[in-house]
Amino acid sequence: MEEADVPQQNQVQDPTQQNKEPSFSAPKYHMTGGWTNDEFYIMINGSSDIKGADKYILQKIPKKGKEKVIKHLQLTESTGNKLTAIIYSEDSNKTSFLTLEMNKEKTEITITMQNEKPVTYKKTDLIPSEFNPEYVWGT
Repeated sequence: MEEADVPQQNQVQDPTQQNKEPSFSAPKYHMTGGWTNDEFYIMINGSSDIKGADKYILQKIPKKGKEKVIKHLQLTESTGNKLTAIIYSEDSNKTSFLTLEMNKEKTEITITMQNEKPVTYKKTDLIPSEFNPEYVWGT
């Protein structure tokens, strides 16, 4: 009986090869959606980008009134449950940094803007109009 060349299935892989698959436990996969505290509702949505950069839009809506703040984020670094991003407005050339840190359960996010105190928000299923009935989406 002739022996055929059979590929060995138990070969040891090159230890320099690393798994490049994304870890879906990374905070960036959990930060989108609605977050609230006693004063504000924030909505974080992904923003499409041709180059595939990690860009997001953050809308901050007050509990009362119709004012809202819209900021654009581009993630620059991720370490554990902490993300660092450049933040900017469409109507301004100014940029600054902020950090977003999630708790282990990914039910709270703490946002720290440059020269400001950290603010913590809890994940919510509320929509903006349920948080603030005066809020008009898309204006």
